[in-house]
Amino acid sequence: MSKQLSLHEIIRQRMQQAGGSLPFDQFMQAALYEPGLGYYETKTVFGEKGDFVTASELGPWSTLAMADLVFDAWRQMGGPDRWTLIEQGSGSGQQLASLLDVLSQFSMQQPNTVISVEHCAQLRTRQSRLFKERQLSVQIVSTLADVTSMEHVIYFSNELPDAFPVGCFHYHGGTFFERGVGISGDNFCWLDADYPIQTAPEIAPELIAAWPDDYISEWNPALSGWQQQLNRVIASGFVFTVDYGYSQREYYRQARVEGSLLAHIGQTACEDVLSDPGSRDITAHVDFTALVGAGKRAGLEPLLWISQGGWLAQSPSVQSMIQTLTTQNDKVSMHLMAHLKRMLMPFGMGEVFKLLVQSKGIKAIKPAYLTQFDHLDAL
Repeated sequence: MSKQLSLHEIIRQRMQQAGGSLPFDQFMQAALYEPGLGYYETKTVFGEKGDFVTASELGPWSTLAMADLVFDAWRQMGGPDRWTLIEQGSGSGQQLASLLDVLSQFSMQQPNTVISVEHCAQLRTRQSRLFKERQLSVQIVSTLADVTSMEHVIYFSNELPDAFPVGCFHYHGGTFFERGVGISGDNFCWLDADYPIQTAPEIAPELIAAWPDDYISEWNPALSGWQQQLNRVIASGFVFTVDYGYSQREYYRQARVEGSLLAHIGQTACEDVLSDPGSRDITAHVDFTALVGAGKRAGLEPLLWISQGGWLAQSPSVQSMIQTLTTQNDKVSMHLMAHLKRMLMPFGMGEVFKLLVQSKGIKAIKPAYLTQFDHLDAL
């Protein structure tokens, strides 16, 4: 009986077969998603016992705000009797289950089809148990390729593209070189390619001109394919993307000389993304300018780009909940309000997290209650 290789050994073998190194996106893909060994395949990721807490673990706020968006989108689609709700990167499935509960209280037709797209097998298993316990009819699939094209689709994701494997670059002597991962003794190390990148990242020339020599950052080549997949699945409907990130002008500003790549272990961020692959989350902020551009090329029209703080503060359902809680003076209410403050304030999650709204196949307009806080022109 042969011994099962560790993730570290598997990556080393792939590096040796490739000539001594791998592009960083291939390393990140293995570290996060290698079947049975990657971080998302083996770790308890979400919640207080996990390595990070997402918005859905901070009370009902993001779910209430998403419900308002879904209701507005359903009305803009003409209030169809048959429509589909899709979440990708559903994680534990908790937010999707909670959203369905909240939507059931709205005066609207409920979705006749609900789909959860989740890449990781262990998370699909968790979702299956949760949806069964909640008596919710949800189709669980592993990729968007498993979803057929449909009319009247409302799609949403929360912290999805930040987990796409990214490419890393070193800008030296006026040239882009890809940063790969090599082997130094028993450890992994950064290793620049010998030759310039054949297809350099699409970054505004005026930003590049301001960089100092040896500028280091990353780009997300997976955004284009993802947007193309969404365009195939959605014949008509809306896309809501919530994630942390910047406009390209902010992302690649002169002073950000080492990019945004980080690891998370035990709810603590660290810069070491190469050690002990599979033990830590690896993530990079989203370049929303690149995302909007990829969406336009794929056929998705951008409608709105807004900070999470502005989005939540203007949400009718969030405002209603705040009014309810202010009449109660108990520990639960105070706890929920503290979580909301963390999600709203610029020094917390309120500014770095953003909401992007896209549409396809309908004459859509941005939600009226969010219009004055739209910053799409900054992209």
